[in-house]
Amino acid sequence: MSISTLNQIVNKALISILICFMAAMVLTVVWQVFTRFVINDPSVFTDELSRYLLIWIGILGGAYTFAVKRHLALELLAPHLSYTKQQLLSIFINLLIILFCSITFVYGGGSYVLTTLQHQQVSPGLSIGGHQLLIGYVYIVVPLAGMLINYYGLLDIAASVSNIVSPKEGDK
Repeated sequence: MSISTLNQIVNKALISILICFMAAMVLTVVWQVFTRFVINDPSVFTDELSRYLLIWIGILGGAYTFAVKRHLALELLAPHLSYTKQQLLSIFINLLIILFCSITFVYGGGSYVLTTLQHQQVSPGLSIGGHQLLIGYVYIVVPLAGMLINYYGLLDIAASVSNIVSPKEGDK
């Protein structure tokens, strides 16, 4: 399996997850509004479920935004550099992003997930199968998104190295 095939599979899986979570969030909010204003008996779990889905959508959406290069970027320096220096700058920036995500998202987020799971911190209003949802399972999106951002950063570095080693005809 090639890297581009793996990348397409990861992107499609991420898009599918985000679409499902967004649809679930819309349905839970509609149900919450219906039960609150029509039935006058608000549903207990939908408020928390929609909040947790929003957390997952926001954080995983950030990883996907990084993957498709639609994130916020200040391009003040790159247009004034030669092609090779632009690629080197891209490598440097991606290394900084990988370092930041490894420390904050993967390590810090992973430590926080483990801490909340060890202390068995539970969601006050959301239970699944009669068991309260452990908050650590909600927070697991942070290290997951960090690993995805690192994966996409490594792909960008590989592409930049490839562009330096064998530039295309119009890019020299």
